Amino acid sequence: MAEFDQIKGVLFDLNGIITDSWLYHSKSWQEIASQLGIGWSKRLEEQIKGRDRLDSLNVILAAGGQLNHYSKAEKQQLADQKNAIYQTMLDKMSPKDILPGILDFLAELKANGYQMIIASASANAPKEIQKLQLQADFPLIVDINKIKHNKPAPDVFLKAAEMLHLAPDQCVGIDDGVVGVKSINAAQMTSIGVGDPKILSEAAIHFTTTKELTLANIRQAWPK
Repeated sequence: MAEFDQIKGVLFDLNGIITDSWLYHSKSWQEIASQLGIGWSKRLEEQIKGRDRLDSLNVILAAGGQLNHYSKAEKQQLADQKNAIYQTMLDKMSPKDILPGILDFLAELKANGYQMIIASASANAPKEIQKLQLQADFPLIVDINKIKHNKPAPDVFLKAAEMLHLAPDQCVGIDDGVVGVKSINAAQMTSIGVGDPKILSEAAIHFTTTKELTLANIRQAWPK
């Protein structure tokens, strides 16, 4: 495990960490699940959090016993339909959707010379950052379309570290999803999970809300 003072880069998941756009994703997937006659649950929501579109769809279909009911083309059509619903919701996004404490945390990181990057499973990340008016904080965003394996594989976080010209052990990753935490851990980085500690039990550091994200709190919680 790296020492706290070794850390130079902070790698952010987007949905559930920077903004509450996960709510839009959830509502979009709920519409698709309802259309397919598949019941929605908190457990199913946690299972798809942090996954890409097709992976999320497959988890939903599997939950409804329908995984083999659709062709690859039909699955892509359903995934595209979900994205169209999401895009309509996304048009309403603005800086007021930035989660509590995040602006202060970003300012603190910049003031202390940390590099920052978005490492999200969402192909919509650039548009969301623009809507949130955070382009100055995040000029770098991993292009998920160029990643071979999405979360929980380590690829997106490893690519983020590479884009910052840092070694994995010089980085921390912050995520609110089980697959995101697994991805950070697989990249051999220190993981910070934000949310229910029982759900994010594999994270090296836990915070319940984004308001707790400060350098002092991270230092205090750093694994010994």
